[in-house]
Amino acid sequence: MRHIARGLVTAGAVLVGTVALPGTAYAAGPNVEDAYSDSADWSVLDVRLNYSGDISKVTATLRPVGASESDAPVATITDFTQKYYVSSWEGIWASQPIHLDALGDYTVDVEATDSTGETTVQQNAGTLHYQKQPVITGYAVTPTEPDIEHRTVTASGDLVVRDPSTRETVPLPGATVDAAFDNGNKDTPTVTDDAGHFSATRETTGGWARATYNGDLGFFTTDVVQVWPQAAPTRYVLDKSDFHVTAGDKVDVTGTLQYQYGDEWKPLAGVPLEMDYKDCSTCSPVDATTDANGRFSFQRYPYGAKSVYEIAVQVSPYNPYIVHNTADVTVAVTATTKFTGFTASLDKYAEVTVNGTLGLIGRDTSDQAAVDIQYSADGKTGWSTEKTVKASFGSQFTVEKLPGYTDGYWRLHYGGSSTKDIKGTVSSSLRRNRALTRIKDANASPEPVTKGRTITVKGVLQDRKVGSTTWKAYGGKKVQILFRPKGKTTWYLMATVTTGTSGSFSKGFKATQDGTWVPVFLYPDSKHFVGDGREDYVDVR
Repeated sequence: MRHIARGLVTAGAVLVGTVALPGTAYAAGPNVEDAYSDSADWSVLDVRLNYSGDISKVTATLRPVGASESDAPVATITDFTQKYYVSSWEGIWASQPIHLDALGDYTVDVEATDSTGETTVQQNAGTLHYQKQPVITGYAVTPTEPDIEHRTVTASGDLVVRDPSTRETVPLPGATVDAAFDNGNKDTPTVTDDAGHFSATRETTGGWARATYNGDLGFFTTDVVQVWPQAAPTRYVLDKSDFHVTAGDKVDVTGTLQYQYGDEWKPLAGVPLEMDYKDCSTCSPVDATTDANGRFSFQRYPYGAKSVYEIAVQVSPYNPYIVHNTADVTVAVTATTKFTGFTASLDKYAEVTVNGTLGLIGRDTSDQAAVDIQYSADGKTGWSTEKTVKASFGSQFTVEKLPGYTDGYWRLHYGGSSTKDIKGTVSSSLRRNRALTRIKDANASPEPVTKGRTITVKGVLQDRKVGSTTWKAYGGKKVQILFRPKGKTTWYLMATVTTGTSGSFSKGFKATQDGTWVPVFLYPDSKHFVGDGREDYVDVR
């Protein structure tokens, strides 16, 4: 048998310096990790070495799988070149295509020598798979730079079977080739025709593409081809970009998304958009998708004095065919106000106590507002401000002992703020009143009076109902009779009497000193005011 390696292989040659035992390596020499057929060309032998210095020589011998280690090799290969580095201490050396007379699998023995002369011999280092190989030739993807109006690409090539000895190829018809697009995320199986040609078309979003055969003859895959979509310029044509609304009102943001192709701007349909606060830290986007005319619409209930929203194409799924621009929408909001918890009470001395809370709608603020407490006799006209208080928005305030009226209407008023863009408000009005009381014909007699004699205090208790002009007897009620000695400022309770059905009362006291007497209705019910009679001074002699 004649062995030919086209000047690269010497027939019947044996490894030089094979004095070491089979499988034994020199301790300081390179380490042979593997030997195998290159995946792109099975007739090429790849040898993987681990080393500490430069590799000066690599020699491999081949013998049929199953042959004895002592059998003469069928070929010796010496023309290795480093194919690529795995790391600074590891790499792969590859031979030229090897020519052998017989197909089959061959056991590889390797001898490797470094620049210091240290040599390692590794028998059974691997296997050369010397068989007819399926190969994809002429693989191409067109176009490699699709654009927004041409998103479809075609991958094509020819599947052939290559004889490693003659390098001749023949078509492989009826075989399945898997065309992978978009970084392998889109697989498109296709079948070769009678000439071994295949073609697969797919809309792509970019990334690498490759073709793979994995059939009865073995496995082959092409190098990847990068597909780079070209992004078209885009713009948002907003119907309105500045809004000024009242809190609680909805904002409708509408417009058209367009892309540029050549010199023409065209509507961009079917693009998912979102609108959210610009530079938000806590995001809450609203979504929309452009229609066939590129139109979109967002609805939002704005909050805060002024907000800037940003419209953008949704990040996922990413669209590589357009430039991802944004558009800003500015919304100013007029805050509104509302009084809650408003109460007004009128006590027996005609003093008013007011409670309430001024709520702010559409904004958060720690500012204070000037709240007017207002009165009107009829609840319709003549509203007058009785007092103005400072109140924090959202916090209850209380005003006590405000001088009031026997009858009338009360309300709260806030005038708003033009500088802070806050609307004013008025509460509902509350009518508060009580019936008037008086002690008619109050008198202490006789005047003067002899010391030790009797002083009689009498009068008639009357009331006048709300809305009435007539005084009527107020019977069955307790009246307090008070006395203030001459030269004193303190009143003393001398007695409590009950009025008769006519409202009258009378009570006698022993005259002891000069002073002033007065009957008073001090403890009315919730529907009456206090009332009193005329003060009467009595001289005791």
